[in-house]
Amino acid sequence: MEPIILMNSKWGNDIFTPMYLFFGGLTGGLFIVAVVADLVGIKHKSFEKLSKVVAFIVPLALVLAGLFITFHLGKPERGMFFPLYFSNFNSWMVIGGYSVGLAFPMIIAYALLWYYKVNQTIRRLLGVVGIPLLGFVSLYTGLLLSGAKFVPLWSQQYLPYLFLNSGILTGLAAAGLAFLLFHTFVKTELDDMSRILQIVGYAILALIVVEGLELYLFMNHLALNPEKLDETGKFINPNGGALAYEYVTQGVLAPWFWWGIVGMGLTFPLILTFIEMIFDKIIRPYVNWVAGVKFASILAGGIILRFVIVWGGDLKAPLVFPPALFQLPLSG
Repeated sequence: MEPIILMNSKWGNDIFTPMYLFFGGLTGGLFIVAVVADLVGIKHKSFEKLSKVVAFIVPLALVLAGLFITFHLGKPERGMFFPLYFSNFNSWMVIGGYSVGLAFPMIIAYALLWYYKVNQTIRRLLGVVGIPLLGFVSLYTGLLLSGAKFVPLWSQQYLPYLFLNSGILTGLAAAGLAFLLFHTFVKTELDDMSRILQIVGYAILALIVVEGLELYLFMNHLALNPEKLDETGKFINPNGGALAYEYVTQGVLAPWFWWGIVGMGLTFPLILTFIEMIFDKIIRPYVNWVAGVKFASILAGGIILRFVIVWGGDLKAPLVFPPALFQLPLSG
């Protein structure tokens, strides 16, 4: 019995959804990096400068995310007055809308506390309180897709955590790039810049390893064509996991997956990180260039990851119909 495989080209023509998911995840990642750097700055004051730079770009990332989802929806008033329009609290879109709505004043307040140099304890307490909320904003970008339940690639088990880790990784890369550019073009001297970039490099190394493991487990999960229901009869996966695996790793999306996500987003920056660690003295005159290329590569890989996952939504769960067992009546 051959299943009926449904395909469409809806997601392949949409740039707004992937970019919304990217900037939404990036917002959460940037905020977490800013707060962690702020806390590290209690003991190592140079990290406060990293935190301050990052705090000022977090609102920009969230505004860009809002613009992309607004263009996607085509009705700006629904975004601006979401409490009046978003009332279905069983929808991840609604839950995410409220989480973003709560996150916006928090990140603005955090940036203003930095700008006006208000009490450091208040600023850091606000940041610590905001980490779970902004972490959820990154996680929610995966929940938003996996809530569809009819796209085999949009796994409820793996996608939210993959997007969360990617959000933190791209947030760290964007933070490093912004910090590097600021202190390059503003021509300010910072004796501890190399030390900060080194610590950022160690954190990036750990996050790349985690994301690579998550991606491997995710693809292996799909390749095994997981069961639709668990032992209690609860829905856990749509049909077509193996088809989704082939579609991404061997089909039309394969170049984007291997060269874009695995190559540009993970392997290349991993190699550059090892070069920074092993050949520190040799590349010292070019260390800023190497770091900048690494950060940009991670950001490009994060964008491609969202596009590949969204494009994979064109493949729907196969429909399996049992053969007709009844006989057609014969007329004389």
